[in-house]
Amino acid sequence: MVEAGGRTKPARLRGRRVALAMVAPAVLLVAGVYAYPAISTVLYSLAFIDLSPRFRISGFVGFRNFARQLTSSAFWEATGITVYFGVMLCVSTVVIAFMIALLLNRTFLGRGLVRVTVLLPWAVPPVASGVLWVQMFHAEFGFLNGLIRAFGGDGDVIWLGGQVIALHSVLIAEVWRWIPFATIFLLAGLQIVPRTVLEAAAIDGAGSWKAFRHVTFPLMLPVIVPVVIFLFVWAMKVFDTIFVLTRGGPSRATTTLNFLVYRQGFEQFDFGSASATAYLLSTLTVLAIAGLGWMFFRSQRLVGE
Repeated sequence: MVEAGGRTKPARLRGRRVALAMVAPAVLLVAGVYAYPAISTVLYSLAFIDLSPRFRISGFVGFRNFARQLTSSAFWEATGITVYFGVMLCVSTVVIAFMIALLLNRTFLGRGLVRVTVLLPWAVPPVASGVLWVQMFHAEFGFLNGLIRAFGGDGDVIWLGGQVIALHSVLIAEVWRWIPFATIFLLAGLQIVPRTVLEAAAIDGAGSWKAFRHVTFPLMLPVIVPVVIFLFVWAMKVFDTIFVLTRGGPSRATTTLNFLVYRQGFEQFDFGSASATAYLLSTLTVLAIAGLGWMFFRSQRLVGE
């Protein structure tokens, strides 16, 4: 039987088998790396894990691990820190990156060098970045306290020792790390904003601020919202910077939900609670993505109108 295109049915079936055979190793790898841990975590979250004499499931406890987390003050404290950290990371990064993108969207001498400089933080590995910021935040020999002393201040701030300032110190390090990513996307969005629209706004008498508020910003919303979604999801699972800078301290002040999973699993060896917390974190992340996704589609409708 010859089909349209000159191929017989057996030849088409052989082609499908060859394609499946070539894809199979990648599918098995993805299943091993993602599917198996996900299924295992579900089982652990519903079970009691016995570590002696070896790691094994000794019995199922239903949703008791989830109930224990939902009634735990440590869980809700970590949830509040995670949400606050995510909101502050998104707002701070997008605002700073937007200002940089507006600058780089102009023509000036040395613009190429500035663009390369802006990208440098993204090239630094996370752990190396954390070690760098540990030195920056050092109470005695750190750059930040030295800069304060250079301008006549006391320069005795303990950046990683106070419960409030430690969280914001981690936030500074993460904002510095993600500014290049946000800048690239926002700059790309600015470069596709029609010049004719901006020129028409200028002819109508709109100043720089009004043109930005009523023209540039609405047209940029379809670009801003996906960037915010990515940054918020990353904030949900931030770990390496916290591990290097504060180890979740002082006194749980920088313990996000993802770091709480680490503490429960690898410090307290309570793998059932750690698995339950991990899935509660996943649920929170999905809800955040759904809310931000709604904002994305809403922004597209506003631009279309």
